[in-house]
Amino acid sequence: MNQQMQEPALSVTNISFRVKEATLLDGISFDVAPGEWISIIGPNGAGKSTLLRSISGASRARGNVEVFGEPLMNLAPKDRAKRVAWVPQTPTVPVGMSVIDYVLLGRTPYLHPLASPSKRDVATTKDILEELSLESFARRAVETLSGGERQRVVIARALAQDTPIILLDEPTSALDLGHQQDVLLRLDRLRANGERTIISTMHDLTLAGHFADRVLMLSKGTVASIGPAAEVLTRSNIAEHYGADVSITNVRGTIVISPTISTPSSFELPEHFNQHHTPPAKNTNSETESSSMSSDATAEPVTETPDKESHRVAKSLVLVNTGDGKGKSSSAFGMMIRGVARDWNVAVVQFVKSGDWNVGEEKVGRQLGVDWHNEGDGFTWSSDDLEHDKAIAQAGWDNAKALIMAGEHQLIILDELTYLINWGWIDAGPVYDTITNRPKHVSIVVTGRDAPQGLIDVADTVSEVVKVKHAFDNGILAKRGLDY
Repeated sequence: MNQQMQEPALSVTNISFRVKEATLLDGISFDVAPGEWISIIGPNGAGKSTLLRSISGASRARGNVEVFGEPLMNLAPKDRAKRVAWVPQTPTVPVGMSVIDYVLLGRTPYLHPLASPSKRDVATTKDILEELSLESFARRAVETLSGGERQRVVIARALAQDTPIILLDEPTSALDLGHQQDVLLRLDRLRANGERTIISTMHDLTLAGHFADRVLMLSKGTVASIGPAAEVLTRSNIAEHYGADVSITNVRGTIVISPTISTPSSFELPEHFNQHHTPPAKNTNSETESSSMSSDATAEPVTETPDKESHRVAKSLVLVNTGDGKGKSSSAFGMMIRGVARDWNVAVVQFVKSGDWNVGEEKVGRQLGVDWHNEGDGFTWSSDDLEHDKAIAQAGWDNAKALIMAGEHQLIILDELTYLINWGWIDAGPVYDTITNRPKHVSIVVTGRDAPQGLIDVADTVSEVVKVKHAFDNGILAKRGLDY
């Protein structure tokens, strides 16, 4: 495709936006060719979401936006909706609406005001749900889904809208790794076939550069750089506009961005560790060796691996167990038992399960002396009072933060924390800051579906549990002792 010879699919000319005395966007101009993908990146507050809202018409900015040479704001709302679909970062979801009905809303621009969706509209919608692995949720109410599932539903609605241009504001922020790839590859196929032109904002610089034809870097409301990923994603650009030191590697054409962080090279054991966990003396049949050992001799614990150049032992770790399969929490409770066996002080904070459920892990944990905190009131999607549950969630995180920063535990498990973040009940930024700035000896295990990218970024190890099949899908309810 020779993009330079074609009329631009989208032309943005001198877009500016002010709020009182603050200039959020200042003279932004660029063109996007048909079938092109542009990723908009930039530090927090650079103006990424404001720019997308301005292009969509949701924010009344100064300047001009044209779609295939036609001023977008001169069109009636219904005609604009046939040309541009917008996936906001925090969409409004109607309470009680099923997934299939919500996605069918994407067909609204093509319907008479009093008409119902046609069989073709319904068939198209079902195909999109299947493409995004959402068909099993078709009759579920949208608000009962996890954050990542809802995000895929909103993207499905945009695809059902069947517009030549799609605007996506952080489309993968709540998706786990597998669904990130699924959604982005699906969008990539559409634009590669010339069916869609895509403009997206992304925090993940590696993903942004991998899928986009060009990258536009915003900084303080202006275009700092625009061009191919290799030209924009440079150490100097990232240092200047993000204030971050990174290493950059070209892996088979993909620019991979990695933070440059010095990791501590020794592990500080609890003071009482050596009293109970001294490695046993080496067994030998040699009388000489045996007689040369004094009866009270003890071996020094090994705190370093022999190969210092290739291995390091960290003071603490952050582990995230995510995915749609069973076993995320069970794995975390296995780590709880290991911690107890090492005489660590261990705490568990459960954000969803109710203290009235008498679940097995809590019973055993308390018997083992684990500091156990129930901060939930049952599964939120069956709640009659969401505001009550939100208040419980916020108080639960405040308690968890205090436990982390007190530094009295060597291991803290935050069970189902991702629900609180994905539902928007607690601010994600302070969570990531707390984990990053925790006392250096405190290890943290986080569990829950759809781990957001910010949580993945601050983790040392991320494991994704994949569902192959589940008894619930066949109408079989949970079995106490096996499922919870």
